[in-house]
Amino acid sequence: MRNYLAVLIRNIRRERLYAAINIAGLALGFACCLILGLFLKSELTYDQHFEGHERIYRLENEFTTAGNADQAAATSRVIGPMLQEEYPDVVTDYVRFESNGGGGSGMALRRDDKVFYWKNSYYVSPNLFKVFRHQILLGDPDTALQARDSVAISATLAQRYFGDGNPIGQILTTEGGGALKVSLVFADLPPNTHLKYDVLLSYNAPYLLQDDSATRRRQSLGNIRDYTYLVMAPGFRESTWAGLSVRFYDKNMAEILKPVNTTWRSWVQPLRDVHLKSRVSYDQPSGNRLYLFGCAAVGLIILIIACINYMNLATARATRRARSIGVRKILGASRGTLALQFMGEAMLFALLALVLGAVMVEVVLKFTPINALMGDQVRFDLLRDPALGLWLLGVALSVGVLSGIYPALYLSSWAPLTALAGRPAARRASLRAREFLVLLQFTISATAIACTLLMMAQMHYMSTMPLGFERDNRLVVTLRGSTTIDKIPAIRDQLLRDSHVQGVGVAAQLPGESAGITVMQVEKDDGSMAQQLVSTLPAGENFEKVMGMQIVQGRDLSSRLLTDVGANVLVNEAMVRRMGWTNPLGRRVTAVRGVDGRVVGVVKDFNFKSLRTLIEPLVVHPLDNDMSKVNRFARPFEMRQLIIRVAPQDMPGTLARIARVMASADVEHPFEYRFLDESLDAMYKSERQLTKLIGVFAAISIFIACLGLFGLSAFTTEQRTREIGTRKVLGAGSWQIVALLARPILVLVGLAAALAAVLSWFAVDEWLASFAYRAEINWMFFALTALLAAAVAFITVALQSWKTANADPVNTLRHV
Repeated sequence: MRNYLAVLIRNIRRERLYAAINIAGLALGFACCLILGLFLKSELTYDQHFEGHERIYRLENEFTTAGNADQAAATSRVIGPMLQEEYPDVVTDYVRFESNGGGGSGMALRRDDKVFYWKNSYYVSPNLFKVFRHQILLGDPDTALQARDSVAISATLAQRYFGDGNPIGQILTTEGGGALKVSLVFADLPPNTHLKYDVLLSYNAPYLLQDDSATRRRQSLGNIRDYTYLVMAPGFRESTWAGLSVRFYDKNMAEILKPVNTTWRSWVQPLRDVHLKSRVSYDQPSGNRLYLFGCAAVGLIILIIACINYMNLATARATRRARSIGVRKILGASRGTLALQFMGEAMLFALLALVLGAVMVEVVLKFTPINALMGDQVRFDLLRDPALGLWLLGVALSVGVLSGIYPALYLSSWAPLTALAGRPAARRASLRAREFLVLLQFTISATAIACTLLMMAQMHYMSTMPLGFERDNRLVVTLRGSTTIDKIPAIRDQLLRDSHVQGVGVAAQLPGESAGITVMQVEKDDGSMAQQLVSTLPAGENFEKVMGMQIVQGRDLSSRLLTDVGANVLVNEAMVRRMGWTNPLGRRVTAVRGVDGRVVGVVKDFNFKSLRTLIEPLVVHPLDNDMSKVNRFARPFEMRQLIIRVAPQDMPGTLARIARVMASADVEHPFEYRFLDESLDAMYKSERQLTKLIGVFAAISIFIACLGLFGLSAFTTEQRTREIGTRKVLGAGSWQIVALLARPILVLVGLAAALAAVLSWFAVDEWLASFAYRAEINWMFFALTALLAAAVAFITVALQSWKTANADPVNTLRHV
């Protein structure tokens, strides 16, 4: 063993470039695989840190009206207790979460002069910590949420307001001046939790209490707003839920929903599957299994490319070891012994690469934004997870075996006399094998490059696609509380005095945010009324004008006539198509804010949802800003979005002037603003992150491939040194020599680019299937990929062969 180790160390010292290329390539492969593997582990173990998660299920449901179905993660607030009461042998417990995040802008909490907004805020059942086992830092989880004014907070929130002090019993103040007493502090939830929160309020709050009669409960089953989690009895089978759901509908909902031509069904989803398998509306951001398959494939592919480098270089440089092999065979070494020696060499390379790769991971996670692209889910800590170290060791040894088995069998197969005679000629089969491996490497790398370019094209298409409204130079300012909302007319007048403010509108929500869906009675051409499930969008005065929407028929909501009776509404072209109206103007719709309305105009179709969905029928109805109609407990929590069209010139100055107007109108809240185009782009954050990730790993894969190509070209150049000298004596120029050496590689790269075009087309076409609007796959990107791969390959070969091509032919002809 000592002799084998001495030989190995001597070979590494003699072949420094060969060793460096192999170790660097394998280390990069291990680092990429480790980062992606840790990300996959996090994604595949979502919510599994909760003790007893195997028995926790989330309830999801579907309402179908006139053939139009809407599936939602949100459920009625009363369905949890009703299910437990009616089926106690199936449902043993439940937890409800009702958002209190201020419509996405956050709940304001104050302490002295500190005020922060917390988007992740929920009213929850008092038994939350019994069902979802948290790491409790301070407080009693059994009683923490029993009191009406109690609040449980995360460690991050506690640090923000109280520093290192004890927050238990301290007071936080809400928007309405209500006092909340801190009763518990829980550790921050890990990143792989689908429902995240920093503030938990008690469901016993007085403004959540309602008539608990059976009739009132049944009437509330159609109002969805809560996330409901059920704890099932041991031995529960998901297949039995369908029958239970039908019985529950027949008993409690059929009498109310059938008259409005609506049906309902529900299903339960295991907590561990919510993140990756849920595809319903009104849900939290979820993962995508296709992305995970892609990440797993990328990690394995990069490691395979690194292994191919090792096999290529080991077999290519085999002739340098021919005499050594021959001598060892004559002295009695068997083929198996030699094969084990070469396998040991490969495993040592793999172990060294593993150590270097682990160091790379630490550096990359600490000093680069790669973890941010993965949602900060990657945690590399061998001390806390010793099993990970064993896995890595197993992977390294496996890689050593897989990458070393072919070179070991190849090198140990030579006959001793042939090896001792000199440098045996490379076998044709070996040359073909190396060509195939180079082809495979560049096919994989070119596929990754092409996919990156095509995905970037889709992201650019979505960011520039006409949406039916203007998104540039639109400033969105959040208004909080009824007092500020009452001042909207005065705020608008002050803002319009600024020459850089070109229009002011108001809305309850913005295009791209979740639109409400409701059942409406809609008048058909023959005068009869039909049930329809329709999206709704409340809009204030001048909303359509400020957003740059086009009225294709009739007038907008701001233009009222003396003959108007009741509420005016707008419909989009999709609504007209669904109803088959020949003349939509004057058609009646009901159930908009509980009042009758008539269509006064048709707005050109615009994307009020994500570009992943087609434009659906929409009713735009007036937004009521009369705060006297709002419950006094809810008034401090009312919100509106002020949409301001601003001139592109002097944007900092315009923002400063708008901030002064808002500061005088609302002394209690800081100035909150965002640009509409940035908000819309944020909807596709996960897709942009995926594109960047693939781009990063595509660059790494082609770098590893070039490392191998560099080493391979070094060997090829050395083998053909005398031929190069002869050609130079006969008049060949340096560039002709470089072209001669690069030509076989460029042929392989061209073939790889052709194969990559086919593979990337299928991969990106599958990815684009999730978008309702998609860019065409442009074949120019495949040509660009081919040129890029060929240029990289040529430069790599040229860098290695240029010195030899420029050498004095007298010296090269002396080469032995």
